[in-house]
Amino acid sequence: MKEIKLKTWILWAVILFSLGIFADYFFWHLLLGHQNSEPVHTTEAAISDSAKPETESAKLDKEEEVSSFIRESHTEADPSGTPSLKDNFLETLQACAPEIAAQAIATPEALIEYLQKSVGVQAESVSVENYHITLADGSHHRIHVVAQDRSNLPDKKEVRYYKLDAEGYPERIRLKKDDTLQSLLAQGTLTRHELRADLKLKDGSAVQLERHDQKVFEFQYNNHGRVLSCRLAHCQCP
Repeated sequence: MKEIKLKTWILWAVILFSLGIFADYFFWHLLLGHQNSEPVHTTEAAISDSAKPETESAKLDKEEEVSSFIRESHTEADPSGTPSLKDNFLETLQACAPEIAAQAIATPEALIEYLQKSVGVQAESVSVENYHITLADGSHHRIHVVAQDRSNLPDKKEVRYYKLDAEGYPERIRLKKDDTLQSLLAQGTLTRHELRADLKLKDGSAVQLERHDQKVFEFQYNNHGRVLSCRLAHCQCP
């Protein structure tokens, strides 16, 4: 009887010892081995994610270049389709500058022409100009002229040249030493011209102006403290 119990005890001891070895192997080799493999995947994912900001950063750089252009608003094409941009130019001009409204000024273009010719321009500073050109191969290019130090002197202007890619983002083209604004314009057909300018008038008033081709897109006329602000023919005079 005692001999049977001893054999049984030895058998159970062997079984428990084997289970302990198996558990040790499972925990240290299988479980921890799987956990150690996770950082590899995490690292690979981190590398993959770290590559994304570079692509996005490059895209942001392009968007920043695009933002330097004077953009055409959808309201310019159809201002009548937007109720908030109704034509109230005449009534606002009468409220803000009744002496000018008495001259039968009917449009923003007529107002700017009146101020330039009748009042007179003491100083004009063009801060930004955009020239849109189309080359013979159908590609679209932009010539971007930026004034430096708010000066209108020729040697204080920077000329930048861009080609638009398939998505409409500008790709800057390195200029040659002999490139000028006129030589760049001669490469294609001018389809659009935009500018922003500040006018200081002889009577002490001032105008900030954005013009698209011959159309006044947006302006602010400071009439000795009364400011007339207009986008197209929608205006306000606080």
